Amino acid sequence: MTEEEQLQPQNQHPDNKQPSGIKIVGLNLAVFVGYTLLSMLTSGGLIFAGLLMIAQVVVCIILSLYFRKWSWFLGGLLVLIIGFSTCVSLIRI
Repeated sequence: MTEEEQLQPQNQHPDNKQPSGIKIVGLNLAVFVGYTLLSMLTSGGLIFAGLLMIAQVVVCIILSLYFRKWSWFLGGLLVLIIGFSTCVSLIRI
């Protein structure tokens, strides 16, 4: 056994890569930005974007419980915080 093989955990191989948490969070934010920008082009799109945001947050919470990864929960939490602040900033007094 070489020294490099001894340093690797037994159940992990260098070719076996799992998606990192930052990619999951980035994917959630990219999806959020996409449908938010598309909803701003239509009239009444803000309500549609809000419904999509709620659906995305619920899906992220379910996936975080299923995969047992905090990155799904963090992605949903960031979408919720950024989406809520975007909606509040668009309200006209």
